[in-house]
Amino acid sequence: MDPIARARINDAIRDLLAEMLQTRLQDPRLREVTVTAVEVTQDLSVATVFYSLLGDEEKRHLAERGLQRVAGMLRREIAHRLRLRNAPELRFEFDASLEHGRRIETLLREWHAEQDGRPRPATDDEERHDA
Repeated sequence: MDPIARARINDAIRDLLAEMLQTRLQDPRLREVTVTAVEVTQDLSVATVFYSLLGDEEKRHLAERGLQRVAGMLRREIAHRLRLRNAPELRFEFDASLEHGRRIETLLREWHAEQDGRPRPATDDEERHDA
């Protein structure tokens, strides 16, 4: 399949899934899930859906189970709305880039504070433990 057409399908599926997670699904496990990207295979048989959410490992595990539970309904809706004869199988994969970005930001803040001679600011994790 043409790479440009695949990119359009990736974007269309990502946008549709994001909209459905925000408006149509009532599962509380999926409230904070953000779809970051979608990559379909060359033959459109499988779509890897990358998602992220902020939280601990348990929250991530619950979200994964929730996504697996609604995968069939999401697949049918993708086929219907995008007018695909065969909708791709949805495989969900956690995208840790937001967490990595947060960690880098914290490290940079700490480094700048040390350079200025100020005390190190408390991280989000430290604030949760103090409360």
